[in-house]
Amino acid sequence: MKRIILSQIFLVLFIALAATSNAQTLKDAIKPAVKKGGFKMEGYILWCPTVIKVGDTYHMFASRWPEKYGLGGWTKYSEIVRATSKDLLGPYTFQEVVIQKRDGYWDNDRAHNPKIVKAGDKYVLYYISSANETGYAWSNNITGPWKRSDSIIMSFSNPAPLVHKDGSVYVFARKSINDIRIAQGATAPKFDGKYTILNNGENLLPGKNQLEDPTIWYADKQYNVILSDFRADATGVGKNGAQYYSKDGVNYKLLSKESVYTKTVNYDDGSETTFRRRERPFVFVNEKGKVTAFFTACLKQDADGKEQSWIEVNPVDNYTAPKMKD
Repeated sequence: MKRIILSQIFLVLFIALAATSNAQTLKDAIKPAVKKGGFKMEGYILWCPTVIKVGDTYHMFASRWPEKYGLGGWTKYSEIVRATSKDLLGPYTFQEVVIQKRDGYWDNDRAHNPKIVKAGDKYVLYYISSANETGYAWSNNITGPWKRSDSIIMSFSNPAPLVHKDGSVYVFARKSINDIRIAQGATAPKFDGKYTILNNGENLLPGKNQLEDPTIWYADKQYNVILSDFRADATGVGKNGAQYYSKDGVNYKLLSKESVYTKTVNYDDGSETTFRRRERPFVFVNEKGKVTAFFTACLKQDADGKEQSWIEVNPVDNYTAPKMKD
């Protein structure tokens, strides 16, 4: 009898361990990209997608600058635009320029890397200017007008904000220190409240793992982050996608060493393209907390050195990150 009981206990433990070791990342739920979806603009490089649904319309905010300046043109010419679609997967149609750089203010270099959220009855658009400079703009309407913060709100870059049900804000971001790109976090009681840096500003990722371009969602009392594995610390391939999770928003753990995404995009018509750069991931989460779309900025370069970039979108099969133990 004891042997039977012990065997059953070992079986349960084995199943539990197997389930943990085979935890599914977003990669397992991503479907081929929609060939005629996403967002393109003739003559412009598009970067940094972020999407919110208002009524029956999806609003994408993105960075853009003239294609003639190449990818490096973001440092001087980046501005934030808005595009819309009735279909989450697109195609998206340009509507307006929302934010441009301002002389005499913190955002005098550029307006870049937007992230749109709803906080109470306000729409809040976080964005950056130079390295380690994050501020925001807010509006009562998704179409504006937008009022901007007059100074830097947080001294880090690549903000990935989320708003909790009580109105408090959590921001996961990247801080560059001597060319080392660590993860930092900050919280505020409300979007326009004081932001407090977490963990004394120490890296939230395990070990010395580095990052760029985080996107975040919260489900089942767990923070979930997908980011660009900047130095190949997590996946072994520089700038492939990596997925982390945290129960407290401070101590993050790697979900899997397998890349969530690579530079190759597979399409719904059976074709594929391997881009020179595929960055700025963004997950769209529906009202039920399921990830239903995955956006990335994709850049290719032709034989003459001309660079072109647009936003690709992959449908996602109602993904929920596995609920992990502490």
